[in-house]
Formats: sequence, structure tokens, C-alpha cells
Amino acid sequence: MPAQNMTGYPSIDKPWLKYYTDEAINAPLPEGSMYDYMTARNSGRLDSPELNYFGRKITHRQLQTEIDRCARALTACGVKSGDVVSLCLLSMPEAVYLLYAVNKLGAVANFLVLNATPQELHEQIAASQSKVVITVDVAEKQIAEAVKDTSAERVVSVSLAQSMPPVTVALFRLKAKSAPQELTPWRKFIEAGKNVDASYPAVAREAAAVIEYTGGTTGKAKGVLISNGAANAVAFQYIVSDNLLDFEPGQRLLGIIPPFLAYGVFLGLHMPLCAGLEVVLCPDPSPARFAAQFARYKPNHFSGGPLHIESLMKSKRVRRMDMSFLRVAAYGGDAMSEEWEHAASQFLKEHKSPYGLLKGYGMTETASTLCFSTNRVPEMIPLPRNNFRVLDIDTGEELGYGREGEICVTGPTLMLGYCKNEAATKEIIFEENGVRWLRTGDLGHITPEGYFCLTGRLKRIFWGVGPDNTPYRIYPMEIERVLCTCPEVESCAAVGKPNRESGYIPIAYIVPAASADRNRLEEKLRLICDKELHGNAVPHAYHFIDKLPTTPAGKVDFRALERMAAEGENIDRENDVEGAAIP
Repeated sequence: MPAQNMTGYPSIDKPWLKYYTDEAINAPLPEGSMYDYMTARNSGRLDSPELNYFGRKITHRQLQTEIDRCARALTACGVKSGDVVSLCLLSMPEAVYLLYAVNKLGAVANFLVLNATPQELHEQIAASQSKVVITVDVAEKQIAEAVKDTSAERVVSVSLAQSMPPVTVALFRLKAKSAPQELTPWRKFIEAGKNVDASYPAVAREAAAVIEYTGGTTGKAKGVLISNGAANAVAFQYIVSDNLLDFEPGQRLLGIIPPFLAYGVFLGLHMPLCAGLEVVLCPDPSPARFAAQFARYKPNHFSGGPLHIESLMKSKRVRRMDMSFLRVAAYGGDAMSEEWEHAASQFLKEHKSPYGLLKGYGMTETASTLCFSTNRVPEMIPLPRNNFRVLDIDTGEELGYGREGEICVTGPTLMLGYCKNEAATKEIIFEENGVRWLRTGDLGHITPEGYFCLTGRLKRIFWGVGPDNTPYRIYPMEIERVLCTCPEVESCAAVGKPNRESGYIPIAYIVPAASADRNRLEEKLRLICDKELHGNAVPHAYHFIDKLPTTPAGKVDFRALERMAAEGENIDRENDVEGAAIP
């Protein structure tokens, strides 16, 4: 039921709070560092499994030992409070050890995107002024090139096999290649800290903890400074919302999202470790391998992208499984059609997963999640400590329930700012009555029930010009929604192509389903779009492609499509970066 005595404005009424307990709304947020909070939450679980890596289980006691070893090794390299350590790692135990070791020292973990170009990696290392860079062995060559002419004094390489069980190690080493000579091997790095006394200062929750990079789907990736308080606030809000999520200590979470995404660090590592879950680390995030990992580990919880969900639905092995063990199956990253969401949710329920598919919404700038659907509330609601406003995109006026505008958010998970980019920070952060608000760049509205509805991406809106020179907006997500109603469309994207006479015109890129008749598909899509879209939004061209281009973070690369559209090119080649082959 809607809240009583409502003003008509979500930011004042906060109708979503009725779904939460008093603790979730009012309990004090954690003080101190990420390390402090994670350690305090597990003080009574020292011998409980915390990590699972190819079947090898690592207890909290062992985790603490490895964190301290890494902290001493970093100290031997000269790392101290306030310094930046760059980490180019996958979901592996060493990524966890180093995250908390860096944090314990009061330093900042700068997570580099594994599939970024050497030039992008160079810029990220140089801008952060990293003293030490630690890379996984499959990225050694890129990192060795990227660190040239930077402040990096030491480059350490750690093998994916370092913490694998012996049998798996043997298989992996058959594929291993020798490291560049200028890189320090992991064992030598650890040995150097053996007799070093590390200094562990008190770390304030306002201090920077992590740098993560934006996805780069609509612009150049930017480094996002996340504080200890923001990271802990995300974990805290999930933990105190347990009445909605069914978390129990000892349950298993499949960590498929890599740590160079905010989603991977804060929801895939820090939150479940603070919640007492056993985190299964999967260094290969590719959807193609996900179904096999799911079948092997039978997780109680997992979060992934739409392609991970689809891999389950297509797997013959998974389709034979009883999934009653699965408590939370969630996705985020890219928006999907209601039809797709319904089909995925029905698939899970048919296989006895009790709640179907959940979803979340968030940003790197907010340490991942802002809203989620839950086992008790089927639609997305804001996390309890967040507040939302919807602003008219033309006037900036705050809008009431059900009216679409730009979503603005505030709360304890907001970023400190973009790393060494004050101008970009001021574009997205504004202050009002002493409260910092963030412009998400997303379109949506909030219902009187407290439900959050995402409807589009403001930065993807493009303008056309009518016959009378009147400008009008075109919403690509609406075009994509209509195109996806055709069962012969597997996926699609719409972008604007510059036109001298009429601003931008919409161009559609279509990945046909395997069963599609391409010779007749364009005619079908034109009929659907002519019926469902207003004339200005009907695509001027339909390009059939085998695969949508993606960013290193795995999201659709709209900038690449815009360049293709502007140049009048079709896409007939592989656009994605091949991931590392993991045994």
C-alpha cells in the first residue's frame, strides 16, 4: 500500500522504505575500512570457508594469513597509506588478498580493465601514479608495455595457477608462457616481505579505497574513486535487507563478475564475504563457460549479465537440473525486454528455483547497486539508505510519481569523484542544501508503491529535426524494445546517424535468431516499427550482424555502432575481444 499523507514527490515520501525493517533504515553505518568491516563480520567464523577456487577451499583464518603476507610484501615495495597500487587481475584468491592488503595499509586499489588496450592501461596507471602494479600472467605483455614511462617502480606477475589445486595446476601449466624478465614473480614478491613489519594505520570511512573504471559505452572510461564508507554501505544494506534476500552464512555465491568491474568487487567479493557466504571464484567470466561452472558448484546465489542467464537456458546439462538450491539469481549491466525477463524467470521457476530472476540497477559511480528486486518485492526498489529525485530534462524541475525524467540519487554510496578529473565530476555531481546529488544520465520514474522503473539512457537520446524545423527527441531504447518483440530478433541496438538536414536519423543493428529468415526479416521489422513507433523513430536502415560490438566490460559498445553508422558501414566481423582461456 502507498504511504499515507504523500506529498506527490518520491524524494520526500520515500515510499520504498515500507519494505524495510527499522534496522535497515536507521542502524549506524559501519566505521573504518573495508578490511575492518569484513574482519569484524567474520570474527566468529575463522575456520569457515570463505573462498572456493577450482574446488580448493580457503577459510577465513587462511584468508587473514594471506592478507597479512601481501601487506608485508607491499610494505617491502615501499607502499604506504595514501599510495595507489594498480591491480590487473581476474576473479582469483590473490585478487581478494591484495584488495584487503592494500586497504589494510590505507592505500588505494586501482583495478585495471584486463581487456583494455595498452594505451588505455598506460593512461590509467599514469593518472593514478601507481607505485606498484600487479598483473595476472595472461596480461603480462600488455602490462609490461603499459607501465613504460609511468611512476610504477615494481611490476609483479601472479599466475592463475598460483592457488589452484595440484591437478588443475598441471593442466594449466601446459598452456603457460614465460613471463617478461622485467616482471617480478609472485613468490619473490611475497618472500621479500617475510621479515618486514607492516604499519596498519586507522583508516577513515571517508578515505579512498578503490578506483574502478566506467564502462565506456557512451564515452571514454573514467576512474571512479570509491571510499571505504561507500563500499561498506553497499554490503551493509544488503546484509540488513536479509528479510528480502534469504542470505545465510555458509551459503555459496558464484562470483562470475571480474574485479575490474564495480559490480565484481563490491557485490561479487566484499558484500558476500561480509555476509558470511562462500565465494566461488571463476576467473573466466565468459558466458560460454558459465553453464558448466553453474552445474559444477550449484550456487545458492549468483549475479551475472543477460548472456550468462541465456547460457543457462541453452545448456542441455542445466536444463535437466533441479535448481531448488538456487535462492537468488540476478542480472544487471544491460537492460533487457520484459519478454526476455519473463522467459528467463519462467525458466528458473520451472526448474524449481523458488523466486525466478531478480534484477538490479546501479552505476560504477555509486559502488554498483542503487536498486534491486528481491525475493519478497518483485519490482526494483531503492536500497534503504538511498534517495531518488526525478528531474525534468528541460527545466530541471522535480517531477512527481509516474512522470519520466532524469534520475538523480544521493546516499552513502556516492563516489568521491572522478580520479584527477574535477571538471567531469562537476558535470555529474551537484550540491543542494548541503546534500550531494548525482545525475545518473538515465531516464525513469518512480511509482507511488516505491517501485523504480528505468526507461532509457539520457546520453543515448538523439535529436531529429522535423519538416518545420522543430526539434524532437528519439529514444533508442524504445526502438530496441519494439524490435525485440519480434521472435526472430536475438538482440539489437539503435543509434543515431548524423544527417545534415534533419539532425540525427535512427539506424538499427540486428542480430537475427538462428531460425530467422534474413531475406524476409527486414520486411517484418519495418511493418512492426511502422505500427508501433511514431514516424520519426522508425529506423531508416536495418543492418543484420552476427554480433553486437562490446566494451571490455562486456556491455554493448554504442560508440562503435555510432561510428559505423556515421561512416555508412555494416559490421561483418568479430568485434569482441577474446577472453583468456581458463582450464
